[in-house]
Amino acid sequence: MRCGLQYRYQSGSALPPSRPVQMWFGEFIHGVMETAYRTWLTSHPPFPWPCTPTPYNTSPDPSRAANDIGIIGDLVETTLDAAGKSPRSKSLRESAYERAERAVNEIGPELFPLIRSAEERVIGTRSLTMPHGTRARAQMYELHGIMDVLSSMTVSATTNNMICNAVRAAVPQLPVGAEIIVDYKGSRRPALDDEYWTQGDWQLQMYAWLRSRQPGAAPIVAGVLLYINELAPSGISQLQREVNQGRTDVRPVSGSPDDYQLRTWRPGAAAPAFSAAFRMQRAIRIVPITQPSIDAAVSAFDNVVVNIESCVAHEAQHGTIIAHWPAGGDDATCDACDFRHFCPSPASARTTQNYQPPAPSAP
Repeated sequence: MRCGLQYRYQSGSALPPSRPVQMWFGEFIHGVMETAYRTWLTSHPPFPWPCTPTPYNTSPDPSRAANDIGIIGDLVETTLDAAGKSPRSKSLRESAYERAERAVNEIGPELFPLIRSAEERVIGTRSLTMPHGTRARAQMYELHGIMDVLSSMTVSATTNNMICNAVRAAVPQLPVGAEIIVDYKGSRRPALDDEYWTQGDWQLQMYAWLRSRQPGAAPIVAGVLLYINELAPSGISQLQREVNQGRTDVRPVSGSPDDYQLRTWRPGAAAPAFSAAFRMQRAIRIVPITQPSIDAAVSAFDNVVVNIESCVAHEAQHGTIIAHWPAGGDDATCDACDFRHFCPSPASARTTQNYQPPAPSAP
């Protein structure tokens, strides 16, 4: 959905990106949170956990505690490196560790005691209905997903917990025996009119549909999206615009220290020291899940697959790639794309002659 042409080259031609920065960042956060949860489950070390990352391109310190986020990060980095994914810069790696530390120490105490099943793998298939006259490669397609699962009973009974409070506020009558699913996003909270806001909703709805296809699954009543970058926020000018234009659902209380810091912040200054409560509010998003909302998301997802198969069919019929896959990436997607130099429809920033894309960074 970000860029059909980039998808074709990377997926259809098996050409992996040479600078998978966003992919590395997201998978690093997921890996740290999963490993941290399993460490907590084994020995329940008290929070906050230390974070002493191995310095860039040096040997690890063997004297660190087992729950040191630096040790956890070493394991995750080694796994990603074996798959050809690396941070490619010291500053990006430091940013990832800063956000991972806050995720473990600020979200971990709220989330870990609630998890009933971590990294639950789900799978399902759907029928594929193509437009008249267009043939697909198959009659069905398969979906996979990985999520954490919470119990509604635990959420209902837990007090003084920001995640539980947010779920109960969004779904006041939590059915007994129902489930809540959780996913992490290595990004900031999108604006309400941003396509990523809608797509995040669809993703949770699809996870709920997948979960419902598993034997013995309980009904899903809500999903939790955790925007990790909000714990160590950047893009403050973007947040200022969204608050001023009424395009975000979480803003500082008028007259509060958070509100003052946001209003008086100017480009070039250090990021405001927002309160932990405000940062957590920005990080937690609750998506109510109902059968109509699942049906709408599933239909939207079917349309994406139909579009892919239509592009495949047209390419096979005419023998050309560029003419039959839409190139619609935004600036950030295009800057990190290996195919930008011969793209027929680049982002607006590349209309300048001899444009040199900046080094990619985490979203």
